[in-house]
Formats: sequence, C-alpha cells, structure tokens
Amino acid sequence: MDFKRNSMIAAYLAGKSVPSIVRELQHLSVNKMFAYRTINRYNDTGSVKKRYGGGRKKTATNTEMVRKVKKRIERNPKRSANKMAKELNVSRWSIQQILKNELLLKPYKIQKVHDLNATQMKLRLDKAQELKRLAASGEIPNIVFSDEKIFTIEQYVNKQNDRVWLHEKSYENLNTRFVTRRHSPAQVMVWAAVTADGRSPLVFLEPGVKMNATYYREKVLEAALKPWADKHFGRRPWTFQQDSAPSHKARVNQEWLKNHVPHFISAQQWMSNSPDANPMDFSIWAILENKVNTRKYESLDALKSALVREWKKIPQTHLRAACDSFFHRLDEIIRAKGGYIEQ
Repeated sequence: MDFKRNSMIAAYLAGKSVPSIVRELQHLSVNKMFAYRTINRYNDTGSVKKRYGGGRKKTATNTEMVRKVKKRIERNPKRSANKMAKELNVSRWSIQQILKNELLLKPYKIQKVHDLNATQMKLRLDKAQELKRLAASGEIPNIVFSDEKIFTIEQYVNKQNDRVWLHEKSYENLNTRFVTRRHSPAQVMVWAAVTADGRSPLVFLEPGVKMNATYYREKVLEAALKPWADKHFGRRPWTFQQDSAPSHKARVNQEWLKNHVPHFISAQQWMSNSPDANPMDFSIWAILENKVNTRKYESLDALKSALVREWKKIPQTHLRAACDSFFHRLDEIIRAKGGYIEQ
C-alpha cells in the first residue's frame, strides 16, 4: 500500500494531474478517490502515513463514563446493565462495551450451592480422602447410589428459555401462553438407585407418611433395595450408598445394612452436605425431571406412570457416566479442600 501511495506522490510532484496519475498507475488499481485522498494527506501532513485519531470520537464510552461504570460495579458486582444504562442515560450496548472491552469483565450466572462452613469443609475433605482410599483398596466395589426426590403434578417452566411461537398475544391463546399454579399441588416422593450397569425400580413413598427409620427400612431397604440388588448383582459384591438423612443414619438401619448387604458406606463415612457427590443429585434426577415436568398432570397416577415410563428410557450410558464421575468428583473435592466444586 505504501508503494502505491509513494508512486502516486512521485507522479504528483512531477506535475502530473490526477486523471493522468490514475491512467499511469492503472496496473496498481488506483482510482480517483484514492488518489485525491492520498494527495490531500500529503499536502496536509507532508507524509503518506495514515493519520490516527480521525473518525468518530468516543461519546458514551469515554473515560469519564468508564470511571462511573467501574465505581458502580465495584460497589455492587450484581448491578444490572439495564439499570446502569438508565441511570447514566446511555444505551445498554454502550454499557456492555464498557464492561467487556474497557473493564475486561465477563458475566457469570449466579449459582445455588449447598451451605458449607469451615467445619463441614474439613469433614468433606477428610471423608473424600477416606472414600478414595476405600475405593483404591477395593473395599467399596460396584457402588449403588440412592436418593429421594419430590415430584409434583405441575409443569415446570424455565422463565429464561421456554418460549411459544404465536402471531400475537390474545385471550384465545391464554392456555398456550400460561402455566397455572396451585397453592399446594399434589406431590409424591420417589426413591431410586443407580449403579454403573443398572437401575432399581422406582419406589413411590406414600403421601403424608412420615419418613421415619422404620418406614424407610420396610418400604425401601427390605422391599425394594435388597430384592433388586440380589437379582441384579447375583454373586457379585456391591456397595450401598445413601445420604445422611435422619432415617438413613438411624442406628437400627445402619445395623440392618451391616447384616444384610455385602458392603455399605456408613453414615460416618459419607460426606454430609454433599449433593454434588451423589450422581442421583447432580445428574440423574435432573434428567428425569426434564423429561417428566414438561406438562401438567391431572392426577398423581398419571404422574407416576410418566415417571416409570421415562425412568426406563434414560440411556444406561448416562447412568454409567454419572456413576463413573463419582471418583473424579472426589478428586475435585480434595483439590478444593472440601469446598465447592461446581463452578
């Protein structure tokens, strides 16, 4: 480009007109507008170098505006870009440019996590290390992960992502646009268990019944877990996992597990406040919920039928991947010194 401009200025200094310069340098693809601009630049600056500082000046994203936005973000990192735009009387696009290009900030979604204090983090670290040791020594083979979850007959709505395509809003399409809510919708608690190569049947716990130690042992451990596991594993060893709910860690149930299952992770060994370590919590329930809660159900029986149907459809590859990630998550908990790992 500099060669083209220098050739043009040489011809201009030799007294040639712009049309003749364009004809002479047509092999360089020179046009009249380019020639006039180059000559004017040379006459103004004595050089063909590009003049910086031209073009539209910064207005909304000037230094003072950047300073104002920076102070607001430092006071409250959760401040809305829309709100700042209104306060400073600039466009939302300008605020986004300042945040991204001038302040080098990125927007991160706020996450809900379980509560952990310093003592709980220390216990999580110690127990994660112990579980790693047990796994390495072969003392907890074929882990069966279990959990309970409540499902309601109502449809779940993701306010950020769920949309419906219509020509316009009208009274006639209210049923399409609205999802109704009740004060106390019918619900059912479900127990289930998964292992790397299988899944238990779903167990529906009776509504209104208090989940005490006896009910949990009779309805879940004796009636569901033991028959299914004996049939599924045969003579293979297996290990039962459950969280630290009161009915789970009751002394009588810990004794029952000691006498009736090959191996189990005791209440003293399992990490409390750790849904991020149980595949049922961090993965499997979400898969089932996404499949089932896309519509509203007329009755609990309809909801139960949908749960059973969709439970059977979850690919075994998903269950295996979730179960296999347990040991990786133990490593993450150890690296985080017992702190949060889902970042």
